[in-house]
Amino acid sequence: MAIVRQQSAPLSSVPLQILLYYNYYYFSLFFVVEILAMIWKGTVLPYASSTLASEVALLFLYALCEAIRLYTGNKGNLTETAFPLIVFLLLTLPMIMAYVFTMLFQTYVLHLDAILAYIGIGFCGLEFILGIAALVQFSRSDLTP
Repeated sequence: MAIVRQQSAPLSSVPLQILLYYNYYYFSLFFVVEILAMIWKGTVLPYASSTLASEVALLFLYALCEAIRLYTGNKGNLTETAFPLIVFLLLTLPMIMAYVFTMLFQTYVLHLDAILAYIGIGFCGLEFILGIAALVQFSRSDLTP
């Protein structure tokens, strides 16, 4: 006798997946532009020696945090599991703070820095909202038999 499995509709959030896909390319662009801006700022503007190094180190920390965040968001959404999605949501808050730092608290903030940070905050905010919605949907499906 063959075991018959019922197929259920996929619960993955397509809008969240689209945002994660485009955010991957956006953050790559953000990172490259910020590195180029840091090089320009370091050569043209007067910096204390440790300030520029710490801002570059923070940028690399942003990249690491964003890579982990996007990976766990992708994994949680596609596998429809809650834990990676919770990690994704928790890592969204430090990324928003990183964008706010880039936008307001760097030693020298270019208009380009502010514009790119606003776009990044927009991505993070929408992904946070859609991530919560996906998490609620995954949790509801676990409760139904």
